[in-house]
This record gives sequence, C-alpha cells and structure tokens, in this order.
Amino acid sequence: MQIKCPECGNAMTLGAVKPGRYQPKCKQCSKPFVLKVTDDVPPKFGVGKIKPIVAVDAAVDATMDATMPVVAGSSIRTAATVVDATMAAGATMKIAAGETRVHSASAVRVGGSARSGALSGDAIAKPTTQEVAGLDIPQRLGGYRILRLLGRGAMGAVYEAKQLSLDRNVALKTIRGRLADSPSALARFTREAYAAAQLVHHNVVQIYDFGQDNGQHFFSMEWVRGGPLSDLIRDNGPLDPRVAATYTLQAARGLQFAHRNGMVHRDVKPANLLLNDEGVVKVADLGLVKVPDQPDPESDVGAASAASGMASGTQVTMMGTAVGTPAYMAPEQGVDATTVDHRADVYSLGCTLFYLLTGKAPFDGSQVSVVMKQHAQDPIPKVQLVNPRVPDSLGRVIEHAMAKRPDDRYSSVADMIGDLESFLGLQSAAGFSPSSQQADRWEELAKAHAAAPLAKLQKPVVLGFLGLCGLLLLVTPLLGFRVALMSPATFVMAIAVALVFGSGAGRSAVVTRLRGWFGSLSWFDMVVGVVVAIVMLLVVVLVGLWPGVLVGAVLGSAAGAAYHFMLVKPLQESRAANIVDAERFVRDLRIEGIDEDKLRDFAARYSGATWRGLFEALFGYDATKAKQSQLMADPAGKQLAGGATFRDRVCNGLQSKATANRTARDHQRLATLEEQGLKSEGMSAADAKERAWQMASAMIDATKLVPMPAMAAADPKAIADERRNRMKAMLAEARSGKYAKQRDKLAPLRFALGAKVRLLAGCALLALTGWWAYSNGLVSAEALQSVRDSAASGMLDVDSIKTTVTASVTDAATKQNMPKLLGANGWAVGFAGMLLAGSAFIGGWRISLFIIPAVILAIFGESFGIPAIGPFPAWTIAAAAAAGILIPGVLFTSRD
Repeated sequence: MQIKCPECGNAMTLGAVKPGRYQPKCKQCSKPFVLKVTDDVPPKFGVGKIKPIVAVDAAVDATMDATMPVVAGSSIRTAATVVDATMAAGATMKIAAGETRVHSASAVRVGGSARSGALSGDAIAKPTTQEVAGLDIPQRLGGYRILRLLGRGAMGAVYEAKQLSLDRNVALKTIRGRLADSPSALARFTREAYAAAQLVHHNVVQIYDFGQDNGQHFFSMEWVRGGPLSDLIRDNGPLDPRVAATYTLQAARGLQFAHRNGMVHRDVKPANLLLNDEGVVKVADLGLVKVPDQPDPESDVGAASAASGMASGTQVTMMGTAVGTPAYMAPEQGVDATTVDHRADVYSLGCTLFYLLTGKAPFDGSQVSVVMKQHAQDPIPKVQLVNPRVPDSLGRVIEHAMAKRPDDRYSSVADMIGDLESFLGLQSAAGFSPSSQQADRWEELAKAHAAAPLAKLQKPVVLGFLGLCGLLLLVTPLLGFRVALMSPATFVMAIAVALVFGSGAGRSAVVTRLRGWFGSLSWFDMVVGVVVAIVMLLVVVLVGLWPGVLVGAVLGSAAGAAYHFMLVKPLQESRAANIVDAERFVRDLRIEGIDEDKLRDFAARYSGATWRGLFEALFGYDATKAKQSQLMADPAGKQLAGGATFRDRVCNGLQSKATANRTARDHQRLATLEEQGLKSEGMSAADAKERAWQMASAMIDATKLVPMPAMAAADPKAIADERRNRMKAMLAEARSGKYAKQRDKLAPLRFALGAKVRLLAGCALLALTGWWAYSNGLVSAEALQSVRDSAASGMLDVDSIKTTVTASVTDAATKQNMPKLLGANGWAVGFAGMLLAGSAFIGGWRISLFIIPAVILAIFGESFGIPAIGPFPAWTIAAAAAAGILIPGVLFTSRD
C-alpha cells in the first residue's frame, strides 16, 4: 500500500500497520502528518496535514466540566467517541486537517490503557515519531527524557519516558489544571502518592519518583510490558473461568496489600489491572487515588475546593463527591467517595470479575446517572445468563462481592481471596506443595542452569585476575616510577569495561546500583566529583605517572572485554533456552493462581545450593536478596541461604548511600510543597517554612510506621485503621506545631567532618604534593633511566638503583634547596592526602575523629621529634604511626 505525504507529495510504501491514528514524519520533507488506519477488512487509510491548534485542553476541560464532576473518565470517553466518529466518517482516503485536533492516537483509541498507572507499548498504537505538532510536549522533565505522548486529560498528560539515571522506561504523569493550581491540594496529593511510593508488592504498580521541572509537577511509575485486562478482553473475548479467577486473585492480593497499609483504590476496573509478559497482574494507579477519610485531616481550616487527588490522568476527585468509573462503582461510592472503605474495592473487583467472564460490565447504560442507579437498586445480574460456562461457585463469589450493602459483602479482600483460592483448589494456609512432576521438572531446570558450560570457570578466572593484579603491583615499582599505577589502572578499567558490557547484555545488579547512586547525587556532589577527577588527573600528569595509567587502561580494557566476550556472553547464550523454559514454568504456576511469595520460595528451595543464579535470572537481584534474608531467618533455610559475596557488599553500600540521598531530596521536595500550601492558606512565611519542614519529617516518619504489637493479631482493617490514624495524628500535630522533630544541631559539624570535605581536602594535599614534586624535579630522568636499564638487563641491583635515585634526589635538593611543603616533607603531605581521600570511601563522619590526628601526625611528625630509624627517614616513621592510628578507626566506624 502506498500513501503520499500531504505536505510534499512524496510517495511512501506502507507496511502492515495496526488500526489506529499515527503521526509519522516524511523522509523527504521531514514534516509530520496524520495517518489514519481503520479497523475495516481490508483496512482503509487516510492522510492529512497537521495544523497547530489552540485551546484543545480547554475544550477537553469544558467537556469534562459540562458532563459531571463524578467521573471525568466517562466524559473523556464521550469526547473520544465524537472524535472517532468524525474521523471514521471521512477516513476512506483523506482526513481533514481540523480532524487532527486530538492529542495523540493513543490518547483516544486506547481508552483505559492511556489512563492506567503503568502502560504497555504493546497495547497502544505507537506513533513512528516523537513529535506531535501543535502541542506543548517537553523534551525532558527532570531526569526523564520524553519518548512519546500516550494520553492527555483535564488533570494532565501521560507520557512514555526514559529515566536517564537508571536507563529504564517509565510512565510519566504530569499534573496541571485545578490540582496544580491549588498548592494545598497539590501538597496533599503529593503526600499521599509519596506514601504509596514506599509500598512495594508484586501485584501493585510501583510509583518511583515525584518532582517538578520549571513549575511542571510530575510522577513516574513502573512501565509494565503487556497491557490492561480491558484490552485483553476486547481483543480476545471473555476468559476461561479459571484464568479469570487467577487474574482476579492476583489483583485481590495487590489490593489486600494496599488495604493493610491504609489505602483504598476506589477505581478498580479492568483498565487499571495490567497483565505483564510474565503473567503477573498489577494494580495500577494505587497512590494516585486519595486516601479515603483524608480530605484534609491535619487542617484546622475549611476543606479546599480544589481536587485532592486523581485515580488517573482522566479522572477527577472532588471533595465530597463521587470518584470512580460508573460501570464498576460501588453504590455508596456514587453518594460520597470520601466515606467509602476497602469494601468499595471489593465491589469493584466483583464487577471486574464479571467483565472478565462475560466481556461486559454488570450494569451498562447511556448515562452516568442511570448506571449509578442500577448499581444502587437493580438486582445483581446472573453471570451464567451471559456465560453458561461459569461455575456456580465462581458466580457466588461475584454475588457476594457485589452485595448492595457493604456489610453484606466480603468483610475484607482476604475473605474474597480465600474463596477464589478454594475455587482454584489452592490451600492458602500452607505453602505451595508441588506435584512430583513439578518438583522434578524444576530440579531439572535448576541443575541444567548450574551445569552450563563455562559456569565453573567464572570464579577461578576472577581470582586469577586478582592474583595477577597483585603480582603486577609488586613488580611495577621495579620497572620504574612512571608505571607505578599500572596495576590499579588495570584493575579498575577491567571492572569498568566488564560492567559496561554486562549492563548492555542484561541486568547487572552493580550497574543498576551505580546508576541509582549516581542519579541520587546532588549538584554539589557532582561538582565534588568533577573537582576530584581533575585534581587526580593533574597529579598523575605532574608527577609523571601517566604512562603506567595509560598502559594499565589498555590492559584492563582488554581483560574486561575478554572476560565478557569469552566467558560471560557464551555462558549467557548457553543458558538462554534454559531460562526461557524456566520462565514458562513459572508463568504456568502463576496462571494456576500460586501466590508469588510461595512460588519464589519453591523456586529457591527446590534449586539446591546454586539456587541464586537461576532465581536472580527470573526474579531479579532485589528479589534474590529478599529471599536470602528470609532463608537466613528460617533455621531450616540457613544452610541454603549462603553468605554475602563481595558483589553483595558493594551493592548494599551503594544502595544505602542512594537511599540516604533520595530521602534527603524527598524531604526537601515535600517541605517545599507543604510550605507553598501553608502560605496559600494565609500562614506567615516564617511559620510556613518551619511547619512545612516538620510536616515533611512527619510524612517520612509515618511511612515507616509498623503496626503496634497489640495489633498483630487484629484483622487487616484494624491494622490499616490504626496505621492511618497514627499517620493522621502525626501530620495534624506537625501542622499545629505540636510535632517538633529535633533538627540535627550538629549537622554543620557533621558536614565539615564528612566524606565530601575529607575527599576535597585530600585531593588538595595531593595536588600540592604533585606540584611540589614537579617544581623541584624530585624524580629525574637519569634516575628513571637507571631503573629501566636495570630492569631490561635482567639484573635488578636494588642497591645500585637506590644509590642512583638517592643521588638524584640529593642533587635536586642541593639545586632547589629542597623547600618544605606546608612546613613539612612534601612526601609526608602527599601521604596525608592519600589518607584523607581514601577515608572518604571507608566510613562516615566518625572516622574523622581518627583521621584528623593521623593526618596531623603524618605531616608534622618529624617536627614533633619523631626520629629516623635506620634507612627509614623520619617522615616514613610518622606515616607508619599515622596508619596505625587509622586502622582501629576503620574497624570502629565500619558500621557507618
């Protein structure tokens, strides 16, 4: 099929394209245009020019306002239907330019997909260009690069974006309109989303981050590769009853986790349940829905009139009004959503199960008011009348979940989970008991993974490389001063190259932690890093050590590349088919409804001592560490758990530093938003700043709350209520000034003694030493040549070399009068700089209590009267004493 560019007339061949609306760019004139592909058989095609438009968002907002503040999602679908009808009417060959006034193809045709918290590219007709003419689409927001627009509504836009620091795709939602214009409402919404971001569960879409860039507020969420269940039903029809029950069961587990942490979703529907490629169902938009009884719990002023939350980019939550999608909304939710509890989610989940089994919602009408009245008054439809294959036991689950009165429904999602597991023949109280065939098959897969060719060579190769680096470290001083750093350079470059290649070939835990740590750094941290790099480079050049660094970099690059291409890559290729089989095995278990925690426990315990390799390949490094911790806590699993590796220690250190940096950053962001909200309510700037800092502290502390011991045996609702009430009380106290978390009065001192200051001070001393050595010619060309000649002849006469070097240094001292550096021997100053810089990577501020006396002793020890001993000058004795002081300090502060 050929089409012509409406701008220049260039003919282009069109391949197989899914129905939808696209905005490709002409290869000849480079101008974007509209391409419409209908779902007719055969499909019809149409092209049209893109003209800039004005007030599209205002038109959408007007449509939403004119419809009903209850369900903005419904009004968006109405608007989309009008646009689709207009497009379809003239889409045979030509599309009028005026008909291109939609934000993107995916914003209309995906419906629920474009509104879900995490979206799949597979579920959306992808434009072939990132540009959408006439729309204000940013190139970047914060640390995210915008890839494409997915949807736009009254509350904001949804983008697919790339998080640059971690090199991962995310769903990025921006906030505008009423919510962004109300500082107090935006602060509450951000607070609730932040709380949700701290919750991690297999069946919940993860909220990653929040921030603002040039006044534009946004949230990033997990990108789920797959699609919403609404699309699955639309494309394939109703599901088999067992499959529908397992998908609902997974969603129920995610909701149960949310309820236990004090959150109610209030917009459960098929479009907000995402099925990924591994067969996992994830609940989307949790945390972008306002926590129920919190219209403004900490405020002593009247409720704000602005929106306080949103369940998606196309849904509005108004104070004291209904929230949700009418087709799946509980009767009481249509009256006042702020008063509903977790049983509203039970009702919506029952409606969702009905849809999965029948392909249609339980109640359907042309008007929102009609649908809401049906939910409140009409009898629950019999699912078997639509799908006779549904067993009565599953039909009773729907009827129980959809009872009109909340008291007549399941008292909790846990009860509904129990009935679904009973229907599937699962035992919720016990762990997963595999059949003999399942156990044998998994053990076979685990053994095949462990016995892969080259697998046993990894550890010997790494140890051999470390041994060679150590030997090189001993030999290089005999080869010459200029190659003294060849061994460290080889070691560092080999690791760096291996990590770079490894990150490109698959998931690397170390690289992920490095990216996360780097992404958490502040501008000050980055400036420190640049300064340190420049200083170290200058020192290497001035002292004349660059030849060794250059040779080491070449050797290390070759070693790292050889390790990856000759060992790691072949090993990955040999295991690829085995991992695919294991993924299929795990997916089948998920389809059977096996709980994810029990499934992972089975995968670890039935894999033998080498369980970590296959487990990490399937579930990731974080899940592997979590399972290892669980096994360590189990007396029967301690032997299987294994110990921490060097990689684990590196990852833990990086993760700890990144977490601390992110917490400090989030505290500042929360405090800024709270301050703006308090100012908008009339509070003075000084009071607002202090109260905002306290409220941000309370919010961060509240997310760490755990149930009180007396609540341990209580039901999930009681636990959620207790946790939520404690959170509300803390926020209310912070707002009133009663919650006063003590600021760290020693913060300036801790900073002065901290790692960054020590690193900068150490680099400064090293730079002075390098300049001192270069200016005074302390390593002469004659001395270096003598060392090289001795090495080349194979006769390493140490005494001769020592005499030559000593004579050279003495000669330089005579000519230059050997000036002191900082009143001390220059080499002593350099050694002190190494101690300071190295301590920055060892411990926190406490190590300064040891490093400061050590540095003073190293520099001024000779002045203090420390004598020379035999052939060792006084400054070397002082340096040894300084190192002796530092060693116990390292041991003492290893807990930092």
